[in-house]
Amino acid sequence: MNGLLTGLLARRETGLIEEIEKLEKRIVRMENQANIECWLLENDIRQARFKADCKLIEEYEEGIRTGLPKEEILASLVNGALHRIKAPIQ
Repeated sequence: MNGLLTGLLARRETGLIEEIEKLEKRIVRMENQANIECWLLENDIRQARFKADCKLIEEYEEGIRTGLPKEEILASLVNGALHRIKAPIQ
């Protein structure tokens, strides 16, 4: 009887260990997926910043070509930036 109980407990323990190992592997896969998504999001943010920087430079260069004073160009750039910042908030 004692041997039977010991055998049942050992199988139960083995089953629990296997389930824990499966859960650990699932958690690792989920963490890896989250890391990939985070990296992709960071890359998207960098690209958006680069595009925004390029647009500012183009606007500045356009102002120079049209002969506007630098103060007006900078005021226009700042005003445009403020509008872009406020747009998503509203």
